[in-house]
Amino acid sequence: MTGGKRVYRSELRQEQARRTRAQVLDAATRCFVERGYAATTMRDVAAAAGVSVPTVFAQGGKAALLLACVDRALVGSDEDRTVRELDPFAQLLAAPDRAGRLAALRRLVLETAPGARPMQDVFAAAAAADPDVRPAYEEYERRRRADTAVLLGPFASDLREDLDLDAATDVAWSVFSPSTQSRLMVGCGWPAERFADWLADTLDRLLLR
Repeated sequence: MTGGKRVYRSELRQEQARRTRAQVLDAATRCFVERGYAATTMRDVAAAAGVSVPTVFAQGGKAALLLACVDRALVGSDEDRTVRELDPFAQLLAAPDRAGRLAALRRLVLETAPGARPMQDVFAAAAAADPDVRPAYEEYERRRRADTAVLLGPFASDLREDLDLDAATDVAWSVFSPSTQSRLMVGCGWPAERFADWLADTLDRLLLR
């Protein structure tokens, strides 16, 4: 009986920790988007979350908190998973033909772009201004390129004859960047559906034969 109570209490503590982390990340996301990274303090995040400053620091330093908010925005939930684990990504890898892969790519963009864009903008601006953030942003960009290479793998047999997978990855990583997304969705006012249509169509015309 005592052992059972200990397990229950451990599970309760874990659930409380998950709720606290989600609460802090919610607040940090709001602060970063509304005020910008530089102007946001850990005290601001604590006040917005309704927790103590040490509780915020328990989730990591300010740069680590920013990266956690970006990752969370990309997957759209508090689950500990990566973009590669999202259903449309898996559907793209499993699609039997080019049309199916392009349709899955469009779904992936629709699922990730609207929620991720504000935090990606904050992240890029913070990296440009804060040397402490720059290494995390560079690692994020390396991960984004690696994800792009995996995403393009199923299209390898459809690539233009003058492109190999590495070259196609370079182009896609550069053209379909968060800054391009921000310019089109914010600067030009494109809705997510139009951006997703453009990205899938442009990849088709730019990289595939």
